[in-house]
Amino acid sequence: MIRPSTERSERLRRRGAAASLAALLILTGVACGDDTEDTADETAEPTASDSSSESTAADTATETGDGEEIVVTAEDYKFVGLPATTKVGTKLTLTNNSPTELHELVAVKIPESETRSIDELVKLPEAELDALFGAAQPAMVLVHPPGGGDMIPAVGDGTFTEAGRYIIICAIPVGADPAKMMAAMQAATEGPPTTEPGAGPPHFTQGMYAGITVEE
Repeated sequence: MIRPSTERSERLRRRGAAASLAALLILTGVACGDDTEDTADETAEPTASDSSSESTAADTATETGDGEEIVVTAEDYKFVGLPATTKVGTKLTLTNNSPTELHELVAVKIPESETRSIDELVKLPEAELDALFGAAQPAMVLVHPPGGGDMIPAVGDGTFTEAGRYIIICAIPVGADPAKMMAAMQAATEGPPTTEPGAGPPHFTQGMYAGITVEE
């Protein structure tokens, strides 16, 4: 079980912007491969648009002074409880039901001019993805270790502050050692953290991606 200390959590938050870009860089690096596309198609689980996910979100949503708070559960390999739409001011909290896999929730705002579906976006060639998201700063990056422990808000606090359409992904490699991955995130000062040799493809290639529309 990993229980990050307060000091460690603070270091992760300070370096979260650099570490969180790993999600986008990994996305641009693997989404254009034929095998990756096939895997995502064959193993994708229900996403935020499915009624089961919406009902779960309703069950886990609470009202706070600033807006709604929604608990999103990370499983192998899907997000449970993420609604298809929500309001500005909504705060997401991530829990992790996996006994072995580290999970994250990375939310990046999609340009207003972009109308393609999330399924289409994750399969775009690298050049197109880079044009869309290359300079993007994630709205939030929430990281949660397996087997308990505390959620680490590496970027933001989980609150949506702008209206728009967002892509939600987990880019942690399949089978990556949670302790080593979190140490790499902590140590990264520029660019994405390095991953251990032999680590598998990012979780989103297994279907761990979704979309959410944030309204005023």
